[in-house]
Amino acid sequence: MTIHEKLSARGLVIPPAQVIPTGVRLTYRRLVKSGRTVYVAGHGPTFGDTWRYLGKIGRDLTVDDGTAAAQLTALNVLGTVERELGSLDGVVQWLKLTGYVNAVEGFTEQARVLNGFSDLLLDLYGPGAVASRTSVGVPDLPFGMSVEVDAILEWKE
Repeated sequence: MTIHEKLSARGLVIPPAQVIPTGVRLTYRRLVKSGRTVYVAGHGPTFGDTWRYLGKIGRDLTVDDGTAAAQLTALNVLGTVERELGSLDGVVQWLKLTGYVNAVEGFTEQARVLNGFSDLLLDLYGPGAVASRTSVGVPDLPFGMSVEVDAILEWKE
């Protein structure tokens, strides 16, 4: 099965890309490929231009909300990979994920929240493609996001 067939079987879709407003200077790239290594900039839980799951885990959102936010973030990362590289089936291995969880002081379930991201990759790519991961709790994230994740992966060629 292709990655899209696996997503469809789970009732999931790749969200549309966020539109960068005309005249806005983008000072970073969402994806950089160097040889077979691909670096994906931090992504959050958006669906197109609509932010979802805003706020702090443990105050505004539950752990389950955070897990759903992390899964949506994974779908956005997949969307960027597909738009920039032309496919989702060229991923050899997810190498490294760094996840940031906007949570209340004393929150200690960052890893559980980020399982929403990692579990989706496991389902789509299998255990051989699972990345190493860091889960960090932070006091704030841009735009009030509850979760932000960046990724490094190996691409075929």
